[in-house]
Amino acid sequence: MNRSTAGGKSRAEKIAAMVEKIAGSDLSVDEFFRRYTVPFSRPQYFRYQARLAAQGLAGLLDGRRQGNRRKLTPEAEAFLRGAHQSNPQRSLQEMCQSLYATLGIEVDRSTVGRFLHRVGESIVWPRPQEPERVTTSGGGFEILAALALHLGWVAHTAEVIAHSLARFRRSAAYRQERVGKDRKGRRAGRFTVAYNQRRDVREQRFASVEEKREDKNYSRMGLFQVSGFILERKCLGILAFPLITLNGGTRSANVPLGNALEHFCGFNYQHHTLDKFLRELKYLGLAEDLLRDQVGFWQEHWRKLGESSELPFLCYYVDGNTKALWSQKRVKQNKVTMLGRVMGCLEQVFVHDAFGHPVYLETYAGKAPLGARILGLMEKIEEALEGPGPPLRVTRVIVMDAASNGVATLRAFAEQDRYHYITALDDNQWNPRKVREQGRAKRYYYGEATLRDCQLELEDSREKGYLVVVRAIRIDWDHGKTTVLITSLPRETVGASLVVKAYFDRWPHEELQFRSMKSFACLNRVAGYGKKKLSDETVRAKQKELGARITEWRKKLAVPLEAMAGQEERLALSMEKQRRIHSRCPIVKGRRVVEEESQVRLTSLGREIAQYRRQMKSIQAEWGKDLKRLRNYEQQWLRLQGKDFVYQIDVELDQIMGFFRISLVNLSCWFLRECLGRSSMSLSKLLHTILLMPAEIELTKEVRRVKLRRNPKDPEGMKKLEPALERLNELRIQHLDQKRIEFVLG
Repeated sequence: MNRSTAGGKSRAEKIAAMVEKIAGSDLSVDEFFRRYTVPFSRPQYFRYQARLAAQGLAGLLDGRRQGNRRKLTPEAEAFLRGAHQSNPQRSLQEMCQSLYATLGIEVDRSTVGRFLHRVGESIVWPRPQEPERVTTSGGGFEILAALALHLGWVAHTAEVIAHSLARFRRSAAYRQERVGKDRKGRRAGRFTVAYNQRRDVREQRFASVEEKREDKNYSRMGLFQVSGFILERKCLGILAFPLITLNGGTRSANVPLGNALEHFCGFNYQHHTLDKFLRELKYLGLAEDLLRDQVGFWQEHWRKLGESSELPFLCYYVDGNTKALWSQKRVKQNKVTMLGRVMGCLEQVFVHDAFGHPVYLETYAGKAPLGARILGLMEKIEEALEGPGPPLRVTRVIVMDAASNGVATLRAFAEQDRYHYITALDDNQWNPRKVREQGRAKRYYYGEATLRDCQLELEDSREKGYLVVVRAIRIDWDHGKTTVLITSLPRETVGASLVVKAYFDRWPHEELQFRSMKSFACLNRVAGYGKKKLSDETVRAKQKELGARITEWRKKLAVPLEAMAGQEERLALSMEKQRRIHSRCPIVKGRRVVEEESQVRLTSLGREIAQYRRQMKSIQAEWGKDLKRLRNYEQQWLRLQGKDFVYQIDVELDQIMGFFRISLVNLSCWFLRECLGRSSMSLSKLLHTILLMPAEIELTKEVRRVKLRRNPKDPEGMKKLEPALERLNELRIQHLDQKRIEFVLG
């Protein structure tokens, strides 16, 4: 026995003696270690005890001087080197499994990794990965998402919402806890089917948002819990609504095309998630904040493009958009031109700049007071339109259509000197007798027409006898039609040709664009709404007035009414007797078979009926006009019965959706203007030729490459699209996940 073996054995005997001493002690192991000094630790004691019980004294011998145990034999090492050289992409786990399957040697991944590192063939880490490839049917949507990120629209919108939320947190409505006592239908904080079937819930489902705000617990809203990143992502998702619903053809994002949200905004939201986001914006009343802040945002970007007008003054076009509202309730009505009928509706008032870009909008229930509210709209957005710096001394002109030329509007313009107007007269409003002065004929510089400057008198329909004198320009077109414009621009500074050009430039600059916007961005679609029941004071006053008139005329016509009532009663009695005889007489071969006695009775009744009718006509001849007037009052009074109340439609959600829709329009216009080289392509054509192009998206660690599939049927369009994509790539836009976006036309 050599010295090392003897030393190892004596050490093992000492350890065995100490283990037996601890095990035989009356103290617990913990107490023994605290009281006495032991040459090894408490965990090591249990290891020694297990080895001693399993292997005896040999299990405690130290064999480290004999060299470490090696699991990899020379045969295993050769196998591993060959496996790695044949396929360097194999993982360590796969090599371990192959070694066990072939040679029956089980080793850990770290053992294989150390061996490969020792022989100079270590695996590169992190392993190079193939880019993730996904296909989408709306690959062109990625263009608008990239522009929204590049122009800062996403960050700006999320910032406006965040500032509004921070301001709302300081309000009393947020701090007030509103917890309903009736929790029927709720289970563990969730709303069940039984809750939606409650009568009070069903009755309040379409209640006005003003009524729902009274019981709303704002502190538990999801908007106050989400981060700015989630706000940006949801704003992008709402922006794509007109695209994924194909111009409002469906009202849900849970359609196949809706899966494009996964790539457009970075998450494939369910429809109810986005719907809840919009409803919370509605409850907080953020429509006005969003609409006002976007005015300055877009004006700043349009100024950078350096667009200039040919006119010496700045034009703003004001127009309305009437949307049909299908409701069984009595709601405010107006004529919906796209349907050609008077019905319930919402009407939007749009303000466009001189180049046709939508600037601002407001929504009204029923007929919008377009003329009366125009100056108020301009005052709201005046600062944003001018931009930073001292106020510009530029003549501002508001161009309106013939629906806004009421005398009340003209009087409102006359009371201020900041804005001028140009509008047209309907054919029935032009009367040569109202002309005070008429200038000499001049040729129109920009078209084939003859112009005459005039002064015209217009009477206020609401205040009889009140006259307004305005400047009018009569246009006699060479093809025979006549148009009359009225304006507040002074004749000395602005000639007739410039006034006419400013008005008719609205067709290519604004109305054509506006028409395309309606079909592209679903402007004719009504967003979800609630109804507020209001008493119709106008109808009630009319009913009271008609009731008083009916009472007055009934007193005046008491004698003829009594005579008419007596004749009508006798006439009704005779006709009832005649009907009974007819019912007893059979009809054979188209002839009524009447007995002789019945025939005599019928002849007598016929004479009586004719006599009563002659007497009634005699009374009507004497009192006809007064009786007819009374009958008209009674018919009008009956027509107004049941119309004491009218439902006012909420417009908050419609305005929020309007904000996202005009943002989509502005993004598309920016793309057409900057990337497609001032293309005259309509927005509808842009949707169907570019935005709906399918694509394959490659996702690597740093790049998001969108490979649009080329359309072989449209070579000219693809030729124009290639430089547009190159222009986008030059901007080096980053997506929300910080990956650089690249566009390729495959």
